[in-house]
Amino acid sequence: MKEERGKYWNPIIETMPRKEMEALQTKRLMQEVRHAYYNAPYYKKSFNEAGITPEDIKTIHDVNKLPILYKDHLRDWRAKTGDPFGGVLAIELGEKVLTINASTGTTGIPTIFAYTWNDRLVATEQETRMKWMRNYRPGDLVYMTGFRWHGYVVQAYSGADQLGVQCVLDCGYPLPFISQKHVTTMKNLRPDIYAGPTLTLYSIIEEAKKMNEDPKQIFKSCKSLEIGYGDVVTRAVKRRIEAEAGVHPDKIFDWGGVADPLWYYGDCPFHVGNHSCDDIFYTNVCDFESHEPVAEGERGELVITNLFAEATPMLRWGSEDTAIQNTEKCPCGRTYSRSTILGREAFAANIKGTMTFPSEIENALGDIPGFTEYFTVLKYKKGPMETLKIKLAVDATKIKDKDDFTKQVKGALKDKMGVDSEIEIVEKVSDLPFVGHKVIKLLDLTKEAQ
Repeated sequence: MKEERGKYWNPIIETMPRKEMEALQTKRLMQEVRHAYYNAPYYKKSFNEAGITPEDIKTIHDVNKLPILYKDHLRDWRAKTGDPFGGVLAIELGEKVLTINASTGTTGIPTIFAYTWNDRLVATEQETRMKWMRNYRPGDLVYMTGFRWHGYVVQAYSGADQLGVQCVLDCGYPLPFISQKHVTTMKNLRPDIYAGPTLTLYSIIEEAKKMNEDPKQIFKSCKSLEIGYGDVVTRAVKRRIEAEAGVHPDKIFDWGGVADPLWYYGDCPFHVGNHSCDDIFYTNVCDFESHEPVAEGERGELVITNLFAEATPMLRWGSEDTAIQNTEKCPCGRTYSRSTILGREAFAANIKGTMTFPSEIENALGDIPGFTEYFTVLKYKKGPMETLKIKLAVDATKIKDKDDFTKQVKGALKDKMGVDSEIEIVEKVSDLPFVGHKVIKLLDLTKEAQ
């Protein structure tokens, strides 16, 4: 057991057989459903409308009987009643609520949710396991540049504290003067781990160059990087970081999640999907239209159920992210379910009836010299399109022959994704369409034509 605890933070839970895990999930789901039904007005109404009562939930798989929950449901309830929590607050505000927070609002008006002390403790346990899995160890110096206003980042910091690592906490906004400070601080402190948004990492690399500092020296002390924070960490991203910061792709880890249900994930050193703590969450993949579960290995919407929330229960939360799930035991020994997240359905292109995601394009083209993750897919007609049209900003220093490069790109898209393509190369990233500070991955030209 001593040897196992060196590998797992919580060996009993992390390696629990699936049948035992499902029994534990069932027990916790039944408790959570009763709590939500009898204490949160939204759930009582939605259950009654669906003809469901807590007594109908007898196994973890009965979760699929429950109505799916989207942000818009909470927004509609808030608009009609004035309740800022959208009808899902299940305890009195003055009772045990420790923290009130909001989602980022990237897909609309932010939703508001609350945590009790126990909610925070369980979320911190999630973080300790994930960080231990990614080789955080007592005494490590971690440079963390998360957004402290975010509803989950406090738990990320608490998880690091629980492990006994030393944290240097700073701002994640990718602004020049802040990035310059990151460069100077990392140069002097030589952290063992960098943890922060991918965009912040890029800004540190670029500012280091402007300061005549070698990014590879800045990150030389890092045994790993923990990035992502909502952006899919693709092969193209890892190749760029390896080339510019000198960190091997095997040492680059994905981190992200969904704030409302407090669900967060990460990959292990085998990088074969993002692990979920199945004892405190139930996740499955469902059809976007019918909301019925799809077969394992098939694409669908990632649906998340929090099995512990006291303040704002989140039952069958529709993430709006497309994913593929795997419940086979991971090579790392964990029996957690694993999800490969492809991205938002709204950002995908319909090519001959198949949704094609930017992350898939990046993974298909990531090994071609000169390819960067800066590109825009053009939606030039409504409904299925025959051809994938892409505008690419490339690293011209790595391309000997532009025609040969284009041929490689079209060949890789055909071989790996089965799509025909039209490629337009632009001279610089600024030639691509932007929203805020990000390149638009899918530009809907049909809207412009209206």
